[in-house]
Order: sequence, then structure tokens, then C-alpha cells
Amino acid sequence: MAFRFLHLPPEIRDHIYHDILSCDNARRPPNDDDHPASYHFDLAILRTSKQIYHESKKAFQDNVFIKITTPWSESIEHISCEGRVPIIAMGPAAEAFASFHLWIWIDAPSVPPRGTAYSIIICLDDLLAFTRMWRFSNLNHQGLNPHLRLKLILQDPHIPSRKIPKALQSRLLRPFGSIKDLHSFSVHGAKVLPSVEEALKKEQATPEPSPEECLEIATSMKDAGNRSLQSQDYAAAMRYYIEAFAAIHITVSGRKRYVHAEGYYNLPELATGSYKGQNGNLARIILRVKLVANVIQTHLKMHEWEDARFWGKRSINLFRSSYEPDNGDDLEGDFDKDWTWVQQAAAMGFPAPMGKIFYRTALASRALGFQKEEWNLVQAAQIYSPHDEIIQADWKRMRENAHSDHKAAAFG
Repeated sequence: MAFRFLHLPPEIRDHIYHDILSCDNARRPPNDDDHPASYHFDLAILRTSKQIYHESKKAFQDNVFIKITTPWSESIEHISCEGRVPIIAMGPAAEAFASFHLWIWIDAPSVPPRGTAYSIIICLDDLLAFTRMWRFSNLNHQGLNPHLRLKLILQDPHIPSRKIPKALQSRLLRPFGSIKDLHSFSVHGAKVLPSVEEALKKEQATPEPSPEECLEIATSMKDAGNRSLQSQDYAAAMRYYIEAFAAIHITVSGRKRYVHAEGYYNLPELATGSYKGQNGNLARIILRVKLVANVIQTHLKMHEWEDARFWGKRSINLFRSSYEPDNGDDLEGDFDKDWTWVQQAAAMGFPAPMGKIFYRTALASRALGFQKEEWNLVQAAQIYSPHDEIIQADWKRMRENAHSDHKAAAFG
């Protein structure tokens, strides 16, 4: 006998509609780190019957969508590729879409209009990713925002006279508190709550921490992580290290790490604080290396060998690529032939904490049984850290053991 969907109680049908048509359930994870997530709404249910259409339409309308319009087509690609913001609709489909709660209009008064506007539709859950991308772009390209004009239009797309609740207004508007120093900014729409708008503009008026301040905050978080590591509170240590990365505009999510706002630290000399007189980018790089070394150490303490090895190999290969761009990621090759870049880097003495990364990655490789990789990494570590007694003693022990094994094999 055929299943009669409409015989189900209304509340169960509503639950099914939301399961099918909500943004949460339509979201698909990205295929790789270089692409954003995507959305796939199964709208076939809307075409089943008139009754099901009217019932399920309400579930789809419970989603909160945002329309972004700009006169620059390249901005759309930037939002998707660099910002990794999932786009639900673009082009004519986005232009025709009317069920949005917020319209974000971005242009530049100093640039003559081209006569064409480009729009996309995103989900509310991805608004923070959009504003974070914009914030990082402004930090990376100092002077960007003073040329831009931003207009926000708030609306209830289904009942125009209905006031949007304060909590939803805050979620829609407050993320723009990080978008500062604009040429002009305005909020429009019926019944925008003054308290929400005032809080937003107050955040916009708060200046970004300077590069010097960001480095100080990150160093403080790193030191707090080190104290937690020493007291064996490894989860707290990891949280502090992740916060330290965030303070210098590096986002970490699982095994993904994204470096932003490099142009913000492009200062020949830092002006204040404990890094005064140092090159901004160099100070940030050295701090990044120290944080990676400590993250690896934390994974080792928690016996998370695979994670320790992953972060170590990732950093070593990034470091290696600056000397040998086309050498791949094999750490098990012949040391004398394939690791000459280590001597070059060690001779330059930069960055000094790399010796710890080599050694701690070697410990993870040892725990996982990658003997050739362990040998190469410890050898690299002892070259890079000639005065580290622990590394030197371990390297000596490994050579002695290898010599003994060789003699034993020779005598059968």
C-alpha cells in the first residue's frame, strides 16, 4: 500500500519540511581546503502538490538569506575563493531572489559606475565569514575601506511591516562592527532598533589593534599556553595557542590554518613594545614558528602522534619551499642529497625555533615507526640547534645505535 504522506500529523510534516529545506541540512562540506562549502536545496518537494507547496514554503522562508551587491565582478570571485564564503545563488538567480532579510550594497563613490551590478545570495550563518574576509582584506591593503561606501538595508521579506526581532537584527548587523574607516556607512529599513545600530557604530569606531599590539597579545597568549603546558593542562594550552594565532590574524580550524593580513605587518621597524625596532613581518614569522613548535609539543604530550607529525611536516615543507620550491614533501630521501637546504637555512640562523620543530616532528615520526624520516629530522635538528643538549645527545645515541646495528649485521 502506498505511503500517504499527508496522513501524517502536521507537526511531523513540518519537521520533515525543515529537515529538507533548512540551510543547516542543505549545507555540504567542501571537497578540499581551497574551496568553500556549498548548498544544495532539494526543492522538488515544492512541486509535489498545492497543499505540500504551501506547507513546505513556510519552512524554506524560515531561512535567513542575505543579498550582497557590488559593481565589481572580481569581488564576487574574491568573496568565494579567498573568503571561502559559500554562495547560494549568483547572476540572474540572485537578482531575481527577493526573500532576503539584509541587502548589503557596496560601492566606491570615487569610481564611476559601470552600469552593471553583480549580486550573490548567502546564508546568515556565513555572514561572519564574509565580514572576516573583508576585515582581513582591509588590513592587508591599508587604505581600502576609506574608498568604499556601505549601505545596509534591513527588511522582513515576507511581511514588510513586521519588525525583525532584536536578536536577529544583532546577528545581521553587528558583524559589520569589524568593518571600519569607511568613506560612508548607513543603515536603512523599517524599525531598525537604535540600540542595535548604536552598538554597531560603537564597534566600528573602535580602532583595530596595531601590529605591535597584536604581537604583544599573541605573545601573552603563548606564554599563558606555556604555563598550562607545564602544569599538564594540555587542552587549555592548545586553546591559548589557537588564540595566539588568532591575535596575529591566523585562523586555525582542525588541521586547516589560514594566514591573513600579511600586509598589515609589513613594517621595517615596529615602533613600540617588546618587539620595538624589529621588522614586523619577521617578528610575526618567528612568533608563528614558536607557536607551531608549542602546538606540536602539546600534541606529543597528549600522544596525538599523527597530529604532531602533520603540523610538523606542514611547517617544515612550507619552510623548505622557500629554499627548494619544487622539492615536494618527502622527508625520507637521502639527507646528503635532498636536505642541503637545511644547512643553508641554519647558516642564515633563521628562524631559530625551527630546530624544535624538526626535533619534535622526529619524535612523532619515531612513535609512528617512520625510521628514515626520524633519522633525517633529528639530523636536521642537530644541525639547526648545535647547542641543544637534548637534541645533540639523541643524535649521538642514534648514530651509536646505527653503528652497532651495522657491526652486528656485518658479523651475522
